[in-house]
Amino acid sequence: MMRKLEFTPGGYLWQLDYRDTIRLLQEKLVMFVRLNGKLRNNIINKTQFFNNTVESIEINLMEFSEAYRSKFIDGDMDEYCLKFMELLRPVLIDFVKEVGFDAYAFRFRFRYGKKVFEKQKNILIPIENID
Repeated sequence: MMRKLEFTPGGYLWQLDYRDTIRLLQEKLVMFVRLNGKLRNNIINKTQFFNNTVESIEINLMEFSEAYRSKFIDGDMDEYCLKFMELLRPVLIDFVKEVGFDAYAFRFRFRYGKKVFEKQKNILIPIENID
């Protein structure tokens, strides 16, 4: 649902609500995986790897191949999750810019069997051309 921000001589300025953009972010994340050869070749079901909700971006690490999990995740799941969040940073920045937000706090929830890692990632878009 669109929100009215303020009235200007040209009419109201509107802003998207995050709920309206969840599907767009889901598509961007899945496309990122499809374009990244290392991820693409090691994720069994790309559409079930990410599950975006209003509350969080959920990532099911069990969708990785067993060999990938044992090589990269089993040693230190928390460290892997932090690196994976940083890998997604350009996608999140692009998304925030595209929907017209100045900033957004994304909540991540990584699932790995019974283990869950949760962390928030803040994305701030610098204001350009300030006089």
